[in-house]
Amino acid sequence: MVADGQRSENAVQKILVGTMKALSRQGTHKLSVSDICEASQVARGTFYRYFDSKEEVLAHLGRHFEEGVAEAFAAAIAANPDPGSRVQVVLETLTAQRGGGDLNRMLDVAPEFTLAFLRDTFPNLIDVVVEALGPAADESPLVISGTLTKHQLGDLFLRSVMSTLFLPGSQSDEVPALAASLFAIAPTGKPKARRKPSSKAG
Repeated sequence: MVADGQRSENAVQKILVGTMKALSRQGTHKLSVSDICEASQVARGTFYRYFDSKEEVLAHLGRHFEEGVAEAFAAAIAANPDPGSRVQVVLETLTAQRGGGDLNRMLDVAPEFTLAFLRDTFPNLIDVVVEALGPAADESPLVISGTLTKHQLGDLFLRSVMSTLFLPGSQSDEVPALAASLFAIAPTGKPKARRKPSSKAG
């Protein structure tokens, strides 16, 4: 038998997932508790057991999204733990999360809410990305050289991938490769010293 705490957590998760779906269809202004309940497949009584209003559940979406991204990273890394593949695993997972559908549709039907949602969750998502990158961030030439901190690297990496959400087009397919290039291996060996020009008169 499922414990009451687990049952409650499952119900809350269903409501949050359903809210994302309903929001992507209705936008914030037309969104109602009935829409959320229908998308979540829960009764109104169940909704009001955990949330007082649609505004309250909307306020919880950011944390829900962050946890979903972190869980997706953990599952992908467990399936492919090879450190040498970490950048690609994180990139593919992040691209799938970004292109999952609800977020794209939310941007279309509720742009103001979605932009605020992404702005508020972005700092925490950077931390999630840096943690998922793990050794790949530590070994990035940009971090080793001191050009960027790991947090700055994660910020740039995440901004690069998320940019395809706002700037779709023929060049957007090239963005993942550009993001991955932040972790390219630096050339080995010391650069050759440039020869000083001769001071002798010609």
